[in-house]
Amino acid sequence: MLNKIKGVMKDDRGSAFIENGLWIIVVVLIVAGAGYALANEGIKSKFGSIQSTMNSVDVPNIGQ
Repeated sequence: MLNKIKGVMKDDRGSAFIENGLWIIVVVLIVAGAGYALANEGIKSKFGSIQSTMNSVDVPNIGQ
């Protein structure tokens, strides 16, 4: 029984899988953070600018 436990502890076949999974998680978190920052800082202000421009446009009343 002790020999089996030692064998499992020495076996490192799954370590590459776990390591690659951790790298993928790190990359996903970085991309998600960058996307959130872009949406919050860059795009939000641009849509605010577009909204204020659209609100200042006079639309003629043609129907009546």
